[in-house]
Amino acid sequence: MDAVSDYLTQLYKHTMDTMTRRYGESFMAITKVEFVLTVPAVWSDAAKNATLQAAERAGMGNRHELKLISEPEAAAVYTLKAIQPATLKVGDNFVVCDAGGGTVDLIAYRITQLHPLRVEESAVGTGGLCGSAFLNYRFEDHVKSRIGQERYNHMREKKPKTWMMGLRYFEEFVKRNFNEEEHQEVNVPFPGLADDEEAGLDSGFLIMSAEQVKTIFEPVIKDVLDLVEGQVNGIRQKGGVVSGIILVGGFGQSNHLYNRLKQHFNSAPPPPYSEHPAQALVNGTVSQTIEVMQPLYAWTAVVRGAVLRGVEGNIVLNRKSRWHYGTSYATVYDETKHPITDRYWSPLWERWMVSDRMQWHIAKGATVSPDTPISFHYTRNFRPSQSLVVEDDLIASDAADPPDAFSPGLINVCTLRTDLSAVPKSLFTRLTTTKGVEFDNLDFELHMRIESAGLVFELRVDGVRYGSVQAEFH
Repeated sequence: MDAVSDYLTQLYKHTMDTMTRRYGESFMAITKVEFVLTVPAVWSDAAKNATLQAAERAGMGNRHELKLISEPEAAAVYTLKAIQPATLKVGDNFVVCDAGGGTVDLIAYRITQLHPLRVEESAVGTGGLCGSAFLNYRFEDHVKSRIGQERYNHMREKKPKTWMMGLRYFEEFVKRNFNEEEHQEVNVPFPGLADDEEAGLDSGFLIMSAEQVKTIFEPVIKDVLDLVEGQVNGIRQKGGVVSGIILVGGFGQSNHLYNRLKQHFNSAPPPPYSEHPAQALVNGTVSQTIEVMQPLYAWTAVVRGAVLRGVEGNIVLNRKSRWHYGTSYATVYDETKHPITDRYWSPLWERWMVSDRMQWHIAKGATVSPDTPISFHYTRNFRPSQSLVVEDDLIASDAADPPDAFSPGLINVCTLRTDLSAVPKSLFTRLTTTKGVEFDNLDFELHMRIESAGLVFELRVDGVRYGSVQAEFH
């Protein structure tokens, strides 16, 4: 947290200095500057929340004013705007593959409206740790195996510039530009390493064949292909047509990744003539060619999309929930449903109760909209001197069929801390037990909105808002 806050502080200072130099101090003094931060879609809610906290500490604004957008969504916003309106049709699905250094994020979008452009998520987003940094690790292993552990260690310790030059060449040239049709071999510079014919070292270059380069790429590219295939199949199973795969991000610039995606999704023979050429039936199966697109400025598509999000507002109307979200509650013990070992006696309600039953408010894959919050209903009892600050846990499950009761496999997303002291006393109901004990009862709701890359909560009683809810993410 400290490291990221320090980094964002310097980034903020540099940005403001640059803009002041470009536009002048008087212009900057009267101009409101807003920040939109992008985060990988595969990050946990806790990691996304930590990003907001770090940005707030860096001086970028109040966390409730800061906007978060998932990286593939930002890339989709930019790319679809860039290619619009020539080839887009309402109903088209596009899979955005944001391949970066560490993560590869995928989300599919269906176009719902062209003017102005509006889209919705058409499949639950997926992702994995198979970015281009993993190619660097594999390149390192390859060099070790070629020149031997001893010579490799000597180079890293005694000639670090030699290693950095070779790695930089691999990073900037091989990863982006390698194309097996053009490059029969690749010469990676390692200045200062002695010639060794057996190891393939000649005049300060390590000579790599196209096959050796492909071997480094293959497992990482296969992981990316599997992720894209999963998204495409998910849409096709629901009868949707996938019109394009949009490849963005640093690794998204790779020629080899682009060519492999093209081969993989366009290897079927062309379909016979049909009234609906996008989805022609061949031997009873659906054959679709999918265009693979590498938009201009693919490397910066994410930040360009983030700026568009800040300027134009939200173009994504609906999203798919990546998890089941729910809360636990206590209820009256029912011997036909609940184990007797789970029951406990409630002196206020004067009956047997069971706790830790799960109520699932949102199903995984359900369509959610930031304009339509999800409400969790609670009823709470308070003795006269008891604190009005209550805590509840938001629980998530990745299972196909989430359980009825709280169990060890569930994820505690965050603890919601709600201060009910702002609620007028007239809205509490005074109740008395048969033993003359008085207590106050309150029914209230917590509203949760799922936005592009974050969860926002607020407290409501009888439909009236009484302040925000503090969420402590785990």
